[in-house]
Amino acid sequence: MVCQKALFLTALVAFIRCNFALLEQAPKIPTKIKESERIRSPLSFQFDDLTVSLERGIGRSRAVWECYRMGIDPLWFYDESIADSQLDDSVHKILKQQGREAKSWTRDELKMLITAKRREQGLGKAALESLRKVGGESIEESVATIRDISMARDGTTKLLVRLVESGFDVETVIIPWEETGRSTLCISSQVGCAQGCTFCATGKMGRLQNLSSDEICAQVFLARKVCRVLDINPVDGVVFMGMGEPADNAANVVRAANVLTSQDQFGMAQRKVTISTVAPTPDAFMELGRANTTLAWSIHATTPELRKELVPTTKYSMNELRQGYLDALKSRPMKLRTTMLEVVLIDKINDSVEDADHLAQFVQEMIDEVPGMKPMVNLIPFNDIGFQKFRKPKVERVWAFQERLTSRGFKCFIRTTRGDEESAACGQLATKRKRAE
Repeated sequence: MVCQKALFLTALVAFIRCNFALLEQAPKIPTKIKESERIRSPLSFQFDDLTVSLERGIGRSRAVWECYRMGIDPLWFYDESIADSQLDDSVHKILKQQGREAKSWTRDELKMLITAKRREQGLGKAALESLRKVGGESIEESVATIRDISMARDGTTKLLVRLVESGFDVETVIIPWEETGRSTLCISSQVGCAQGCTFCATGKMGRLQNLSSDEICAQVFLARKVCRVLDINPVDGVVFMGMGEPADNAANVVRAANVLTSQDQFGMAQRKVTISTVAPTPDAFMELGRANTTLAWSIHATTPELRKELVPTTKYSMNELRQGYLDALKSRPMKLRTTMLEVVLIDKINDSVEDADHLAQFVQEMIDEVPGMKPMVNLIPFNDIGFQKFRKPKVERVWAFQERLTSRGFKCFIRTTRGDEESAACGQLATKRKRAE
C-alpha cells in the first residue's frame, strides 16, 4: 500500500512538472488587451503584410488601397450585392438631415478615378473573403464612422468621428486652401488630452483614451470620402494637431504616420505630414522621430515660469527638452531636419517683442548645433475657448512679433484662423464625455 502511494505521488509530481514546463513554453496571454492591439484592420497593415494576408499577390493589395485612398471601402465597392447608392450612404444621410445635397457617385464614375492598370486587377470573391478574414467588417462598421459634419463660411469642415469599439467621439478638421487646390487635414491621436495646456479646450477634457493606428488612419479615410462627396479640395497633407498629445500615444501615431507616407498606401509626401508634440519628456522627440514625417514642437514659451503657466504638466527644464529635440533632429536624415516651432500667442502673456527675442535666442542655439536644421516658426493667435483669463492678441502685436523674428533671419508665419465659428480652430477641439450607461 505504501509502495502504491509512493508511485502515485511520484507520478503526480512528474505530471505537475510536465505541465509547468508546457506553460512556460506557451505564449503568455495578457489579462488585458493593450490599447495598441484593440483593432487590427487592413488600414494600418504594412503593405507587404497585407499582400501576404490576401494570398493573391501585390495587385490585390493595390486594388484595396486604390479604394482606401478615395475614401471607399473595398468590401463594399467590389461586392456586387451592394448598390451604388450605399457606397457613400453614411455621408448622404447626415447631409440630408441638414437639408444639404451632395454628389452621388456611381461605380462606373468611381472606376474612372482608378488607373486602368489597377482597375483591371480588382478583387474577386476569394480576395474579398481573404480581406474579411484579416480585417473583419467594413471600416465604418468596425473602426470609425462619421456622426456629424459642420462647415464654416471659409470652407473649413469639421467631422465628428465616432469610434465604433468605445463609442467615444473625436474631431477631425478639413482645411481647404483655394490657392493650392488642396486641403490639409488636422487629425486626433487621443480622446481628450492629459497635458492640460491652459489655452486649449481639449486639455480641459483630460485623457479618456488612446486611438489605435486604425482609428487614426480611419480619420484620413473618412475625410477623403467627405472631400469627394462634397467636392472639397482633396486632402494631400496631414497634421497631428487635433485632440491629444501624440507623444502619449507614440507607437500608434508612428505606425499610422508611416502608413500615410507609404507610397503604396496613402502616398503622402513626408514633408506634408507633421507630428506636433508639446514634449512631455525629452525622449518624446526621439520616439516620434521614428516616423517619416516633419517634426514640430509646440513650444509656446521659452522661459520656465511662463512655460509652466501655459503647460502646467511641464516637468523638465527648457534646456533638457531642447537637448532631446536636438538629439532627435541629429538622428534624422537631412531632408527631415526641416522643423516647425509653434507658439500660441496670447494677449499680453507671451506676445511681446521681448518674448520674440527670447525665442530667437533659444532657436539660434539649436541652429548652431544641428547641421542642416531649417526651423520655421508658426505663430497661432489664441482662439477663444470661453476662458476669461486669456484673450486674443491684437493684430499689431502679432505683426510686431513676426517682424522681430524675420528681422533676425527666421522664417516666421502667422497661421490664419480658420473655422472658429464652428469651434474647429486650433485649441477649440473638444467633445463631451461619453455618458455612462
